[in-house]
Amino acid sequence: MSVTTGMKSITADQVKEQQAAAAKQADHDHHVPTAGAMSGHVLANLQVLIRKLTQFRVTLRGVASEIDRQLLDQLMQQAQDHFDDLVADLAAQGEDFPTTTAEFGEYTMLKEDPAFRFWTNDMKLDAVVNDIDTCQLFVSRAIPLANKENKAVLAADMLQLQRWHEQSILRLQTRLGRQVTAGRALLDEDEDDD
Repeated sequence: MSVTTGMKSITADQVKEQQAAAAKQADHDHHVPTAGAMSGHVLANLQVLIRKLTQFRVTLRGVASEIDRQLLDQLMQQAQDHFDDLVADLAAQGEDFPTTTAEFGEYTMLKEDPAFRFWTNDMKLDAVVNDIDTCQLFVSRAIPLANKENKAVLAADMLQLQRWHEQSILRLQTRLGRQVTAGRALLDEDEDDD
């Protein structure tokens, strides 16, 4: 069986060989971190965050629901824009990146659960704060790797994501009536380590 792509045909065996080579390279990159591999984790986290924002925004309840829904809509669109930009830049640099639900599930650190829809609005917004903190872990690792590898475009993408993370957390924390550092599990863990 051959698969036609553009003007060229490739066999199913050639597709399998290319897929196996990409999987082998991805496995290597995740054991010896590269900017591309770390960017794959960033993409996976963004994809799951977008799904969670969708789940949260459609299950809001109560008086403040419309205001919270507008905030989550904005965050969801911004996350999608960052995702799209990062995919385009990774592709332009010849980097491999996750594209399937299974790959996103393997590379993300965010948790999903259908029970989240029953949480209060504040619980959902608090979860988004902590999910963005988790996303930031990978962004902060990708920046020095991209700089070390002279991948200025990836470094710039990560800096934009870092700025978005910080501004988004500030907006969410303000809505929750908290200081910017309050209630953030990863920050609390860092303080416990001191």
